[in-house]
Amino acid sequence: MRRGKINSLAKRFGMHPRLLPGPRATFFFGMTQLRDYQVQFKDRIRSALGEHKKIIACSATGSGKTKTFLNIADHATSKGTTVLVLTEARKIFNQIAKERPDAVEIKSTVRYADIILGTLYVAMAQTLAKRPFIVSQLQNLRSKLLIINDEAHIGIATKLLEQLPDAYLIGFTATPDYKVAKHLPKLYREIVVGPQPQELVELGFLSPYYHYESKAANLGTLEKRNGEFTEESQFAAFSKPTVFAGLHKDLSNHVFHKVIIFCSSISHCSKLTAELRGQGYKCAEVHSNNQQSDAELALFMYGQTPICVSVGILTKGFDFPEIDLVILQRATTSLALYCQMVGRGSRVTPTKTKFTVLDYGGNASRHGLWNFEHDWAEKWNKPPRRKKPGVAPVKECPKCFLLVSPTVKICPECGHIFEPTKKELEEGEMIHVTAEYDKIRGKRIADLTPKELALYAKFTNKKPFAARVAKAKGKEYCTEYAKEMNYSPFWAARHNYSEHIEFYNALIK
Repeated sequence: MRRGKINSLAKRFGMHPRLLPGPRATFFFGMTQLRDYQVQFKDRIRSALGEHKKIIACSATGSGKTKTFLNIADHATSKGTTVLVLTEARKIFNQIAKERPDAVEIKSTVRYADIILGTLYVAMAQTLAKRPFIVSQLQNLRSKLLIINDEAHIGIATKLLEQLPDAYLIGFTATPDYKVAKHLPKLYREIVVGPQPQELVELGFLSPYYHYESKAANLGTLEKRNGEFTEESQFAAFSKPTVFAGLHKDLSNHVFHKVIIFCSSISHCSKLTAELRGQGYKCAEVHSNNQQSDAELALFMYGQTPICVSVGILTKGFDFPEIDLVILQRATTSLALYCQMVGRGSRVTPTKTKFTVLDYGGNASRHGLWNFEHDWAEKWNKPPRRKKPGVAPVKECPKCFLLVSPTVKICPECGHIFEPTKKELEEGEMIHVTAEYDKIRGKRIADLTPKELALYAKFTNKKPFAARVAKAKGKEYCTEYAKEMNYSPFWAARHNYSEHIEFYNALIK
């Protein structure tokens, strides 16, 4: 929804609209102002673009991707290059158009348009694909055209982009995962990995994060169709009285200002909203079938409604930093969707100290923690076939296939969180999956013991950074760290400890 519409609704309900804090664009002399890490990311993108022409730009949800690519667009148009920003979501289309009133919008009502050099255009991929006259003009621009494809892990724009092979192309996404986005290697030649969640938390640009998992729902009954859990099986699993009772208990036990609950379907969303309202909670019900969605969302954002229950409409393009509790009343096989849902709570405010996730769908066990640093440089392209292990494992990690002891709860290689057994977990119990990590919050990186540094590396997957810290602290420290990480003894022995190493002494949050 456009911000102006929400502001008008706020006025209608007697509330005071305001611009919310968050990554919004600021303009001076036509340029978008960037933070230091965004400037560094932009410079690396421009360098890689000159060499490879078609690249993926990967940075975390909440890092300000829109601001970054609009700055790139400003520089390109100032040099006479035409820039086309593509999106598949109407909400993001409206957001970009709102932030850049100078951009030419190729709306659904626009059948024909003259493409002019050095101009910024914004279009929905679905609309532009049906405008051959406009596409032919873009083809004629060849290398004088720069395409910025937002949410590049979604393949809706693939056929359109294949019609513009001579253009420069940047695909922005937080989750370039080949497993669910097999179009990526067809369109792109290289990747530039920018700031990831843990780094932005430590820099103070995203909020510290706590994650709990519940087994109130029987996930064993979930069924898949086309690679995702079906709405019908999710409705059956998550709409049981025991699940609602667990949710009611959790809402009572957690202090929050604003909470967003993601459901698996509209029918699930409506039923859950009715259940919560029956218990006296003020709730906004936001989905495409509710004609009052805009008004209810305005009450959630500006009024006294503390809970918003939704499906998929608010998973992206919705920046409301006051959210400090995210509840996943659904399961998903999509890493991208999981990160987007959790990311709704990650924005910072002057008074917000953390955000919490209550996960009823086993999503952290399936995908890892939100602040886990994935190896996107490997994930975006088609991976080589893995060899099957020749010996039956004691316990095998389902994500990286490492063989570990049955007592291990977090994979030391990839950070996967193993599902608790029935003996370990009674049905309905909430497990604090970030509890071990809590032990090192508030400490500086330089003050960690080798065991604590290993814990940091395993939870966040920032292994190269942790290794740098270990080597900087000397041979004895590095040797102990190697043991905690189950590295070979030669890993610590082959380093030259006379070399001075500097590192950022981050405060762990």
